[in-house]
Amino acid sequence: MANVGRGEGIGLVAGVAALALGGIAAGFKLERELVGRRLRPQLAEAGSEPFFSLRSSGPTVETLDGVRLHVEVDELRSEPNSPTRTAEPVEGQRPTLVFVHGYALSLDCWHFQRKHFRDRYRMIFYDQRSHGRSDRSAAKLCRIPQLATDLAQILQEVAGSGPVILIGHSMGGMTIMELARQHPEWFGRYRPGSTDRTVDGVGPIIGVGLVCTSADDLLDRHPVRGFPGRVASRLAEPAMAVLNRIPTAVEQTRKAGSDLAYLITREMSYPSPVPPSYVKFLGEMLSVTPLDVIADFYPAFADLDEVDGLKVINTVPTTVIGGKQDLVLPFRHTEAILDELPDAARLVLDPCGHMAMIEHHQRVDRALDELIDRAI
Repeated sequence: MANVGRGEGIGLVAGVAALALGGIAAGFKLERELVGRRLRPQLAEAGSEPFFSLRSSGPTVETLDGVRLHVEVDELRSEPNSPTRTAEPVEGQRPTLVFVHGYALSLDCWHFQRKHFRDRYRMIFYDQRSHGRSDRSAAKLCRIPQLATDLAQILQEVAGSGPVILIGHSMGGMTIMELARQHPEWFGRYRPGSTDRTVDGVGPIIGVGLVCTSADDLLDRHPVRGFPGRVASRLAEPAMAVLNRIPTAVEQTRKAGSDLAYLITREMSYPSPVPPSYVKFLGEMLSVTPLDVIADFYPAFADLDEVDGLKVINTVPTTVIGGKQDLVLPFRHTEAILDELPDAARLVLDPCGHMAMIEHHQRVDRALDELIDRAI
């Protein structure tokens, strides 16, 4: 990674594919000889944070095409006088926070935010189609408009009639932008004096948090050192197809948690020092995403244009968070979003990679606290 300059990325699909593949190409012998002895003591100490431990029940949402989405709801259990509660909104109802994860991840990526807001706000987490514990989707429906339709259904069936704040990372942010394009009428504060606070059964979306995401074409603007973006993207798809012809060997290698995979994950995702447990956590999420799912979503990022959605989002309080060393979605994408959202609060993290809500979770949590305060 030393040859990659500050702010220069390798692209969403290529970056996620590289992270997901880990050390396959290098082989077990190389990793044992070069990195095994140095890393294993660190990995042995990687279990300090109880990742994957936060769980709650929730309804299974079945989409119109028959995909069952895994949903978890953290209900608000605090007593009215609990010191963890913050001021109520004027309308008397606390917002529900809905978290939307990114490409090749799962709802578990919001671990720190879930800890931070638990018992303070009602929260909804779900695995996007073909991710985590949700059902596999037909490849042709692994597209951003369909993800926004899925989110709309979750809001209608699970969120209730109260105010909502949406928070999305990477592909999750794109999903929220597309939802705003599809349903602009859902975004805005309560109308003063209105007795009907819902539209299509959905309460008003009163705030948006966008973390390390993009609103524009991801294939033209992400060079791999000397290759035009479209050339690199055309090479990625057949490479994944070749690996998919030997699925057993590939998946067993990925899930083995190889030392070289650990190194790649750390170098590509966390430019600042983080505990080994953070690296292992991300690696485990990536390792359970099948390579053909990565390939299925590949076309979703061509010709991406969510500027119309940003115009809608600009009508509600918004916070935009970006990492200066993000190799997957370089910081220029955050800057482009901020150009479209002149009133948005911003959090620029330096040094920081693509997984800001893990790498700098305390600062991200504070920024989301401030977003909620502005929204209510």
